[in-house]
Amino acid sequence: MANLKKKDFSSEILKCIFCNLDFMKSKQFSMSHHSDDGMLIAGSDSFWEPGNYKRTTKRVEDGFRLSNDMITLIQERCEIEKVFAKSLRNWSKKWNELIEKGPEYGTTEAAWKSALVEADRRCDMHLRVRDRLVNDVISQIKQWQKDNYHKSLMTIKERKEMDDAFKKAQKPWSKLLQKVNKCKSEYHAACKNERSAINQERNASSDTSLSPDQVKKLQDRVSKCKDEVQKTKERYEQALREINDYNAKYMEDMTVVFDKCQEFEEKRLAFFKEMLFGINGCLNISTDPEYVFVLSISIIWHCINFLRQFL
Repeated sequence: MANLKKKDFSSEILKCIFCNLDFMKSKQFSMSHHSDDGMLIAGSDSFWEPGNYKRTTKRVEDGFRLSNDMITLIQERCEIEKVFAKSLRNWSKKWNELIEKGPEYGTTEAAWKSALVEADRRCDMHLRVRDRLVNDVISQIKQWQKDNYHKSLMTIKERKEMDDAFKKAQKPWSKLLQKVNKCKSEYHAACKNERSAINQERNASSDTSLSPDQVKKLQDRVSKCKDEVQKTKERYEQALREINDYNAKYMEDMTVVFDKCQEFEEKRLAFFKEMLFGINGCLNISTDPEYVFVLSISIIWHCINFLRQFL
């Protein structure tokens, strides 16, 4: 490090800080569509930079919100099933009265009414779909949400705990990073002052209007600037060594918290997968005991309509 040229020295800072961290980037979990990246302040997308852990803890809040979204989705489907069932029931009632009062009779009248029987049975099936969604799925999601998320007025307890754990793990490293940035700025400023002093001294050497004392002062300034460059460079190198020495501890502490967040998210994904399969099962009316009967009535009704073409 001490052999670095001045123009190359500052460009090495991020390499020095993150040289041992890049392999961990693959551990970052993909974000949900609710994640608010605008709230983060960091120099890059690296998980390890200050504040970037918030994209990980945000998934806790996203999970709570997605639970509500799934409940709303199912409730809307329940309402659709209810409205459809009610429409079938009203349609059946209306036409049953009309057929009873109408001129149709005999087996043809019975065939008309078979369509209404099918509607009544199908109505019952769709109401059972609604009931299964409410009792078997929504109730489970609500209970799971209650068990896994504890929401206060301002935040969710589980997210705050993870945020606090990440802050604790990151605080020492952030202080070292601030020191690196401070030393970097001081070193760059010293280099800039040195270049300015050298240019002034060079111009003064060919300026006959300046006295020897004035030239001597400029030469002394160059010497002081060189000393300052050396001092700031040494402090900069020391700051980089300190942060690199702490990287292993930093990685370990951050990974412990990250794994807890990962475990929480994997648990959520597994539960959501189970519930989505549950929704699919509830909507599969072919498993309803009445399905075969309703289907047989539908087939008979279609056969009658087909045979009418030849009568």
